Amino acid sequence: MKQVLREVASEQAAKAASEKRRLEQSGVRQEFERRRRQGGRPKGRRASRSSEMPLAVQHALTLKMKKALPDFSSEHTLLTAMSKKMGLSLMKVRKIWQRRDILARLQKHHGFALQPHVSTGAKGLKRTATQRRYRGYRLPGGGRKSAFTAVRDSLLVWFETQRCHGHSVKKVHILEQWRLLMTKELLDLRQQSEAAVDRHERAALLQLVSEGEKQLKSSAVDSGRNRLKQLMKDLRAKDMVPDLKTQVSEVDEVARAKLTYQALDHTLWLTCFGPEAELRERVSKPAVLRANLQSMVLLFADQVPLWLKSGSEKEVYAKWESDPYPQSLLRQELLDHHTRTLADRTSDSQVPPLLSAELPAVTEKRKNSGQRQKRYRLTYEARQGLYNLCSDAPLVGKVLPGLLVVHGAHARLNNIDSAGKFISDETFEYNGTLVVRKAKTSAGRLLFGWRKARQSDPELFRRISVMSQPSANVDGVIYVWAQQELAALTPVCIQQRDCYAAAWSSSAAESLLYSNHLQTIIGPKMTASLQLTDTDFSRSFKSLCRSEMDRLRHAGQTALFASGNKEIWHCSHLDLIRCVVSAQDEMSRRQDEKDWIVSGLRRNGILAYKPDLSSGKLVPLTDAECCSARTKPSWLEDRFLWRVGSVPVKPDWSAIAGAQAVADLVEWSLNHPHVLSSEEEALLTVPELPEDLQIPCIESGVLTLSLDLQRTAWRKQLATSDDALAKKRERRDVKAMLALAKKKLHGKLLEAMRHRLKTMSQQQALARLVPRAAEPKSQTKKSVKKNLLKTASKAVVKKMGLAKALKEQKALEDQEALEEQSGSAKPPLAASALSDPVSAKAAELPAADKGPLFGKTCRVLLEEANCGKSGKCTAHNVLLGTVTLTGVGATCATTTLFADDVCEVEQAWLPPLKWKGMHLKRALKQVVCKACLGIRLSLEEDSYASATVELIQKKPQMLLDQHLLMGWEMLRWHFWDEKSEEPDFFRKHSVRLLDPRLCVQFLYQEHPNPGLLPPALAHEATDYKLLFVPVWAPGPPCHWTLLVLDRREGDEVCIQYLDTLATVHKNCAQNAQLLLEALIPGAVLPDRAKCPLQKSDDCGFWALASILWICCQLRGEGPASRGSRSRLVMDLVAFLRTWVGQMAEEQKKLEKSLADEDKALKKALKANHAKALKLAASHAAASEASTKAAALAHEVLNQGKEPEASDLSASEKAEIEHIRQFGLRICSRCSWQSGCLDCCWEKRERYLLNKLRVSLGLAPLK
Repeated sequence: MKQVLREVASEQAAKAASEKRRLEQSGVRQEFERRRRQGGRPKGRRASRSSEMPLAVQHALTLKMKKALPDFSSEHTLLTAMSKKMGLSLMKVRKIWQRRDILARLQKHHGFALQPHVSTGAKGLKRTATQRRYRGYRLPGGGRKSAFTAVRDSLLVWFETQRCHGHSVKKVHILEQWRLLMTKELLDLRQQSEAAVDRHERAALLQLVSEGEKQLKSSAVDSGRNRLKQLMKDLRAKDMVPDLKTQVSEVDEVARAKLTYQALDHTLWLTCFGPEAELRERVSKPAVLRANLQSMVLLFADQVPLWLKSGSEKEVYAKWESDPYPQSLLRQELLDHHTRTLADRTSDSQVPPLLSAELPAVTEKRKNSGQRQKRYRLTYEARQGLYNLCSDAPLVGKVLPGLLVVHGAHARLNNIDSAGKFISDETFEYNGTLVVRKAKTSAGRLLFGWRKARQSDPELFRRISVMSQPSANVDGVIYVWAQQELAALTPVCIQQRDCYAAAWSSSAAESLLYSNHLQTIIGPKMTASLQLTDTDFSRSFKSLCRSEMDRLRHAGQTALFASGNKEIWHCSHLDLIRCVVSAQDEMSRRQDEKDWIVSGLRRNGILAYKPDLSSGKLVPLTDAECCSARTKPSWLEDRFLWRVGSVPVKPDWSAIAGAQAVADLVEWSLNHPHVLSSEEEALLTVPELPEDLQIPCIESGVLTLSLDLQRTAWRKQLATSDDALAKKRERRDVKAMLALAKKKLHGKLLEAMRHRLKTMSQQQALARLVPRAAEPKSQTKKSVKKNLLKTASKAVVKKMGLAKALKEQKALEDQEALEEQSGSAKPPLAASALSDPVSAKAAELPAADKGPLFGKTCRVLLEEANCGKSGKCTAHNVLLGTVTLTGVGATCATTTLFADDVCEVEQAWLPPLKWKGMHLKRALKQVVCKACLGIRLSLEEDSYASATVELIQKKPQMLLDQHLLMGWEMLRWHFWDEKSEEPDFFRKHSVRLLDPRLCVQFLYQEHPNPGLLPPALAHEATDYKLLFVPVWAPGPPCHWTLLVLDRREGDEVCIQYLDTLATVHKNCAQNAQLLLEALIPGAVLPDRAKCPLQKSDDCGFWALASILWICCQLRGEGPASRGSRSRLVMDLVAFLRTWVGQMAEEQKKLEKSLADEDKALKKALKANHAKALKLAASHAAASEASTKAAALAHEVLNQGKEPEASDLSASEKAEIEHIRQFGLRICSRCSWQSGCLDCCWEKRERYLLNKLRVSLGLAPLK
């Protein structure tokens, strides 16, 4: 203590000496002495004020006096001695000694400094230096006392009451309540002053009234800031940012928890046992979902923010660090320590002294890096799955691989290979900009650090997914990509998530429908109480991540120091992923040891039912207790009563608005106490509630109102002005209209997505989904926004110039006129589509024009305009079912069509196959003529005549059956691929055409042996994947139709009937039914399919065009790859006319060649006969010629021998045997009439014997 006093005295003496020197130097001291000697003491000068002793110094004196007390006989002697020693009065020393306990307690709690005018000695205070200065001179509780203690107490009672009810209280509320209480208090004081008899009492009361009026007047200055400071101090209140949970009243909590439970229960019942029609509204394939219920998974997902780079927020401090310590002593001890350290070091030491200044660059780098590390935020989406919910096995929880979202442009690590290229195409829209990334293109610097980390340790990245987003949050794009991963885990899944924007986006709805998953939500602001991730996962996971990062930081820093490097250790991407994966693995290990997932779900009340597939009901689970500190018992009192029979009730989400209305009504009643009159009592007889409480949840009895609240509601309704009620009614109507519009838009969107699934699989639809996310808009004031728009418009006009603006406007008008002329202008909206106000409001929503085809490249299927042309879809209106395409065709037109008239262009589609030049080889022509015309071979019996080719006229005409066959062979030649292992496209894909001649003979029995036709028809209709059956019927008019049998998807046959007449040709339909029954017994002809209509008598060409249309899709070109079918008809007319002409020329050549062969055969037979006669008549008389004569006679005898079937070769015998077993005795070559070499074995055998006879020089058999 002596040292402390000595230091204080020395400091004061030093200050006095310095002040004296300053005065002497300036000459002020001499002038003051001169005036003092001449004029004496100045008149009216105040006496100098004695300096106050700081509380810290008083506490130091009491400690010294306690230590010296044993040396004195009594306290009086001690106080007397200390008074003389310190130069203080005995009264002051006694006062200090009497409050020694108070001084000790204050000094221990506040740690006041010995020099309060400089700073305080307290550590860890967040007050500024100005606020800390001059604290510690006086004891608290001094100063002027409040004159209105009753107002202060009433205000305190009101404030604590409001907070007990969970109501939000602002500063303005406190100020208004104080003004109200102060006004009432002043009114009472005035009444007391008027009733007072004593003059002094009346004056005192009027003085209080005057003081109160001054306070009221001052509270209106500067928004009552100074008054609020005093009120906050009187109420012992702190103005802080409230937690989200404090903004929800008890009524709201009960309602939102109840809705959360009901949503999960109803979704679980709907998935397992609900009507399929209702289930179809939420999933795409209910039958597939119901067939896989055994593998159903309940998924609970939520986002966990991580700040791993900033390290631990807490450190361990020693006792001497946390205790208050005089700054001067601390500086002196540090100086002594460094001085001793410098003295001990040798001169040749290379270690810099501790007192030397660090490099500024290093200090600045450390400071900046620390701030960046604290701002580096990661988002980890935790996923917990519950298995065996629909099986007899016990419930099992599992920690699923999580999702880590980092900062950067939108990207996903699993779509970038080790070479830095995209694996598959990905398209998304962010902030109105469409981003398209093609497979096998460079990914640039996207996730570059994470890609390098994956190369170092690929095993870590197999246990977690890494994606990037500009703000490291889960938006609509990240949600869809994550849903694609979750769809691969299980075919049936119910997801429970909290209420965040991405889960409510249209992209999320599309991805859930395509993946056949269902989603339920946690009630707003109830995530911290009910979500499994928040209650059982998040805290432990964050702690594990921090611990692992501390371990890595310690190990890394130790390694740097060991290597002689004094730099600060920085964590890498690999360190971050190690922290997250190690914490995830640890939580999975804890789950294996102690099933915290199931226990947490039971404790939170989420898991209350288990489906019993055998009984078709939800069985309540009562094997474990529910409720916890976060889950209140009132939330679970009626947990198993929210059902009708065995069906859980559907949640009524209007209960949230109803609960808020009830809470507001309770708050209004507290602020407006009133005694009801007899007139207001009569209001209870009115059955209707006020408009503010006409909410479905209240009207249905989900939320009930007591008579007092009903009475209060009517009183509030009557107390509100008409204008306020009108504004509320208008806002309520707009909100209801908006809700209905969103619901209708969502339904239309689901319809469009289901229509999309008809042409592709779920996986393809998920892969082609274009997710959308928007950057949050900044809150700009209206005035600032108006000025910005005004400035921007002026800048644009100034930059472009008036002439350029007019030129662009004229170009737009010309473009619109061109679109109107070409028929590509947007058709007028249907009057019935937007007749109701709900549809009109839905059409105004931004999502109305962003259907599933938005942003896609689409192909026009409409026959009338730009069929086969492609363009980019800039709008897909799901309400009207229309799409707007830009850049269509060579003119880059903009057209608006119905969604059914376009299709999305797939990357795998092949370019259309071009027609080859009509330069045909004779071998090909002969094959075609043999197949289509039945050309007779040499030595073949002439039992049937080959059909004569009829040329196609320039004017459209009715095609004959031979024309259809030739067209079919022309298509075979068109699709022939020499580079393929199987060049015949039709044989490769098992595509066949039923011979039109056989169909006609079967229908009209134009055959000498009709019993041969059904087996032939059945034989032709076997072993096919795609069968085209041309159907002809006489007129008027004579007409060709097409029956298509498709078995590409399996054994089930898909039947399609195409008729291009404006009205259905009844005879063709009857013939098609007869042929269909012969091919597929019991089959029924469907209605004719949608197809374009012919414009003239060219039905045969339209049948060929339909065959070509289907074969192009089979090849992989996509629909309408070659334009409209009318264009295909024109191409076929031109090509088939040339094709038939060449076949006619080839037929003439074959007939001439056959005639020449017959003539040469007759000439050869005649020469052989003359030669045989000459050899038989000649006779050699000489003996040497006898041998030759015998040989010649033997040869002559052999030439005259009749060949038999046994003399044929083995291959020829095999051909005859094959036809004997499988031949139908009629075929297409003989026009299904008399039989030929290919279908009748007798004719085949005779033909081969004739060939053998001719080779032996014998005449063929007749």
